[in-house]
Amino acid sequence: MLDYIVLGMIFDEPLTGYDIKKYINAGVGNFYRVSHGNLYPTLKRLTDKKLALLDEQNYGNRVKKYYTASDAGKKEFMDWLATPFDFSLGGSAFLAKIYFFGRLPEESYKKQLAEYEMHYRQSLQKLQEMEKSVLMEEDVTIDYFMKSTLYFGIRNTQNAIEWLSHIIEKKSLPEFIGNKSEEKWYNAKTKKTQQTRTGQIGHCG
Repeated sequence: MLDYIVLGMIFDEPLTGYDIKKYINAGVGNFYRVSHGNLYPTLKRLTDKKLALLDEQNYGNRVKKYYTASDAGKKEFMDWLATPFDFSLGGSAFLAKIYFFGRLPEESYKKQLAEYEMHYRQSLQKLQEMEKSVLMEEDVTIDYFMKSTLYFGIRNTQNAIEWLSHIIEKKSLPEFIGNKSEEKWYNAKTKKTQQTRTGQIGHCG
């Protein structure tokens, strides 16, 4: 997974290892942890496989190493991005992939998000069946806190379904968490961006 995250970070521009780590921490790092201990071996592996290009530049007595995705690396990354997600990898890897969905055509990301939503709906059904079983049996060996983890799973899965249905339509993100003030700012900015693009298209015509 880290190979693809790094390729996504160096897809458009050369970056040093320090810059890559900084960008990861500011984005994917909110849910996917990366340390210097596994970042630099990943960069070496990518360069050895010709998926990343290394450019060393001298700055006085210092040498800075810049990495950028090769054509082969970009193809590898886009193929991975367009491939259905393996849920056995876990939730953090799932979010790391969606983080880069802006690079996909609308039809492609919508198809994947719809498949993800179906996966979570099936998971929710299984959890709700477990809930019914627990409530009916009233097993004394299952205490309150054991049951609480089941309800945590149900709530998280419900939230995932709601979030997926929200982003499939690219609705206001602040609206998803009920932040009305931020929603107004988001809508105004989106409208301004759309007007700018429309003006540019009209000017080109």
